[in-house]
Amino acid sequence: MTGSIIVINATASPCHVFVSKYSRPSAHDDWYTLAPGTRDSWARDGWEVVGFKNDNDSDRGGVYVRVNTTVTYGGLHLISTS
Repeated sequence: MTGSIIVINATASPCHVFVSKYSRPSAHDDWYTLAPGTRDSWARDGWEVVGFKNDNDSDRGGVYVRVNTTVTYGGLHLISTS
């Protein structure tokens, strides 16, 4: 199933996010900085891991989601999906 995974940064600070590339090996899974109050999407074809880390990489959080899911980041321990 082709589609995308949308990530929304619902905080007042930048967040660091990556989306795995299990379903689309030609895609990128680099860390990306998402500005406060913004959203971005990653084209994928199946289940993926969406990960987040803090500025100094001392804490991480994440979720495993299927394509066409929206992930909302409200902080490392406040990650929700819809």
